[in-house]
Amino acid sequence: MILLKRLGFIPAVLITLLAFVSCDDDFTTIGGELIGGQIDSLPSYRAGIMAYSKNLGPVQTNGLSVNLLGVYKEPVYGQQTASILSQVSLTSSNPTFGNEPRLDSVILTLPYFSTRLEPDEDGNPVFRLDSVYGDSPFKLTVSRSNFFLNEFDSETNFENRQKYYSNQGPAFKASLIGDPLYVNESFKPSDKESVYFENDPTTEGNEIDTIRVSPRLRVSLSTQFFKENIIDKQGSSELSNNNNFRNYLRGLYFEAEPVDGSGSMMLLNLSGNEAGIVLYYTDFQEVADSIIEVPRSYKLELGGNTVNTFSQELPAQIAKEIEETNEETGAENLYLKGGAGSMAVIDLFEDEAELEELKANKWLINEASLTFYVNQDKVEGGSSEPERIYLYNLETNRPLLDYSINQPDVSFPLNSLTSHSGRLIRDEDKNGISYKIRITEHVKQILNEDIENVKLGLVITQNINLLANSALKNPVNGIDRVPSASVITSRGTVLHGNLGSDPGKRLKFNIIYTETNN
Repeated sequence: MILLKRLGFIPAVLITLLAFVSCDDDFTTIGGELIGGQIDSLPSYRAGIMAYSKNLGPVQTNGLSVNLLGVYKEPVYGQQTASILSQVSLTSSNPTFGNEPRLDSVILTLPYFSTRLEPDEDGNPVFRLDSVYGDSPFKLTVSRSNFFLNEFDSETNFENRQKYYSNQGPAFKASLIGDPLYVNESFKPSDKESVYFENDPTTEGNEIDTIRVSPRLRVSLSTQFFKENIIDKQGSSELSNNNNFRNYLRGLYFEAEPVDGSGSMMLLNLSGNEAGIVLYYTDFQEVADSIIEVPRSYKLELGGNTVNTFSQELPAQIAKEIEETNEETGAENLYLKGGAGSMAVIDLFEDEAELEELKANKWLINEASLTFYVNQDKVEGGSSEPERIYLYNLETNRPLLDYSINQPDVSFPLNSLTSHSGRLIRDEDKNGISYKIRITEHVKQILNEDIENVKLGLVITQNINLLANSALKNPVNGIDRVPSASVITSRGTVLHGNLGSDPGKRLKFNIIYTETNN
């Protein structure tokens, strides 16, 4: 019988027999006490499972909460390049800059995600960059774009939001006009404290303040460009409101290019309060028949409509293996890659016969879980391995009940919801071993409440608290969306599938239960 073939173990001796009485059923625990005992002492059943990978192709990248910028060589999936097209906005309509103002400098600021650590022995602040992958330089260029980013889609009579996709980099690059505003042939993010100086116009004599802030990209842009297009435009219709301004200065393109075989990739929040472009200028004012110089500043905001572009393709051998997978039997390997990468599709239970037999047993489900083992022959262990993966309902693109009944930790997403979807278990050398995802409530619904046994999706997640979805440009076998949290990570991994070459590391679907006596 199916059940006997898949029992995780059959006790040779029934050590303890406890009866639990409810209104409708008698519950029998075999092998240990249900209350106060260890769940591992209960009987378990190895259920059938099948899984395979899907190549996603271009994915929607506007509307993301954060964006990737840089070049990263993922150990399994190769080099990925991420660039950004961002709108620029006025912080106030119709700004004025005074009488014949002099533009002194223009500073672009994009803070990194970082954690402040204990000071060094000299008392200097120490930071750890939290969302930077790789430690080699790449070429960074900032240019003006003439590509207009629509907010709404004209093809739907402006009823739906316009979608932009990860493969639109060539179109964006073709729209660049004028000389670059900034070029760095060998840019690399630094984890050092950012220190700079500013005039304080509130003090007598405009004293100089020393500003110390967390690590960030802070560079000078072309003053000539911003003089001609901002300062000299005061009082014009182009600066009268943001609609006019965004049509006039349509955006900036942050282009990353490789300079060698590696690089570094960073996650940025272009819409954050500390991000933006600050124009530092001098306003000349007449006071008591004399001219005084008053230092002032005006900020332009980034964000608004922002699009990530990726230069990324799966290696030919991996793409071929995915393409040739038999979806009726499953796969040897599961390929998970962020960005415009790949995901896995999971089918619980071997077939309808197994499912009906389990429903008939009327077990009390103590725990149901999936264990995914890292294929260490294909994955280079260490910091490149993703800490979290995310399992969700592929038909609704929503999380499972096991996710929803837990309270996420918004202050520390890396450890959020780990009772449902555990972090990567590593060995003493920091190599990834496995991920365990508990789906107890989901399985209870299938077996006891007769909900549909739908296909599940599995992706890498940058932040398991993020539940937004991004559209696929070309739907794949009915899959038309993917979790946005997988789009904003450049990481990848390879897991053993249900047909893995090592039987001990194949994908496992385990159910721990208590028998009921009707």
